[in-house]
Amino acid sequence: MKRMLFSLFTCLMLAVSVQAQQATRRLDIYFNKNILLPGDSLLVTVNYVDSSSQATNGLLATLELIVENEDGMRTRLRWPMINGQATGTLYLPDSLPRGKYTLLAGLQQRFFEVKGKIQDARRTSSIQAMILTKTGDWDEQEVPVSADGTFTIRNWLFENNALLAFSRTNNNNQLLNISISTQLDSSHTPLAVAGKAFYIGNPSSAVRSMLNQPIEATESIFADRGTILPAVVVKTTARTPAQQFNEENVSALFRSMNERVISIMDEPSALGFFNVLAYLQGRVAGLQIMQAGFNGGAAIWRGQPVTFFLDEVRVSGQVIANIPMADIAIVKVYPPPFMGAPGGGGAIAVYTRRGGESNYFPPNKQVFRVRGYTPAAIALDINKLRL
Repeated sequence: MKRMLFSLFTCLMLAVSVQAQQATRRLDIYFNKNILLPGDSLLVTVNYVDSSSQATNGLLATLELIVENEDGMRTRLRWPMINGQATGTLYLPDSLPRGKYTLLAGLQQRFFEVKGKIQDARRTSSIQAMILTKTGDWDEQEVPVSADGTFTIRNWLFENNALLAFSRTNNNNQLLNISISTQLDSSHTPLAVAGKAFYIGNPSSAVRSMLNQPIEATESIFADRGTILPAVVVKTTARTPAQQFNEENVSALFRSMNERVISIMDEPSALGFFNVLAYLQGRVAGLQIMQAGFNGGAAIWRGQPVTFFLDEVRVSGQVIANIPMADIAIVKVYPPPFMGAPGGGGAIAVYTRRGGESNYFPPNKQVFRVRGYTPAAIALDINKLRL
């Protein structure tokens, strides 16, 4: 009997100890408001509090987010947490179903990090790592390699996907045999979890009273088995840069059977023209460029004015005329009638370079596609995994 009582007492003490330890680490979630309408923006701020240690300055971690609606549809996001705080904005489009949404947050005590291993790494003391983001930003560094071929790259901060390429140093063109994994995509146990609800639409009084109640979040919902990232395979029959750009960045409205795609990034001589209108002059049958100078920007097609688009947003011809040629990826020319042009006239759509395509890397590089952080301001799409 005494032994049984002692065991019960020990279990109770352990439970109290675990609860006390969990209470020292918590996530506090704040919304600008918890009842919203389609078209509103939900500002989310999450603070990490560790009452056992106030040293959050210099803390670099990752906040995993899951947003789920009442039908069980969900999306996942991740934001960087710096100095104990992560913040972002979720735009709520009209297409989102009305009803209650739950936001669950889990803190991963890691920042972006790549761990890799070189097979047969004899006499390899370092390699060159280069990253190219979707926005076209570059960064590179020389990475030390251990005797067993392992290496680590830490604390690169970027949004969306990027391409990571490796090559040998000292102008050695011999290909590397590398396997990598990112720590953000590896299995982990959250340091702290929390949940909070919000509502899109006009909730009943009963639902309103429930929105401020705490939401229980479990660690298991953030479980991730982890993956080894495959290399990007670039074959000799790969798409041209213009084809790749067109497929990845052009929406359905701007795809037409009659369009003509002109690749500026495949045509070095195009950089010698002072703007894209001057470059197009005489290159498209029926298209007449009326004003091609920096202060101009006008064109007609079959007697009707041409409508201009920049990255699928309607702009004036003067805006198009002032874009540096080096910033342009492709130009799409649509003869009349084009559905997106008022009055059924023709159109010219200019797309600026985005980066993130493997074609921009020099040869003799082993290339991987890696996932960064979700943009700090993004439209909430409940049908899409944002990671």
